[in-house]
Amino acid sequence: MARTFVETTINGPNGTRRYSFLVDTGAALMGLPQGEIEALGLELIEEGQTRFLTATGPVELDTYLIRGRVLTGRPGGKGFASMVAPAPMPLMGYEMLQTMRMRVNPVSEQLEEVSDDVVDHPPYLL
Repeated sequence: MARTFVETTINGPNGTRRYSFLVDTGAALMGLPQGEIEALGLELIEEGQTRFLTATGPVELDTYLIRGRVLTGRPGGKGFASMVAPAPMPLMGYEMLQTMRMRVNPVSEQLEEVSDDVVDHPPYLL
């Protein structure tokens, strides 16, 4: 599969910015460069330092509250709220997309919504 990017808008106290997030199949949540986190004025999660396993080993990073919209085919896109940690580039975890009922089509390499009758992972809330 080639690289897939997800177009989003991110909202912060200092305004709204548009980003292309690389879909990271090995990540659960989101990453954004520290400079962008600061420019948006994202809120640091109190006691929110989280231990992440990376390709270079475990690291502890501050985490921030992030809110935004994935720009899908539907008008206005699809809203989300999550944790974000500093990363070298904008990254969106595949697990987060699954939770939002979205996936990357392996043929077209485009983002698509998953219909409610498709079960492509275990149910999380019953």
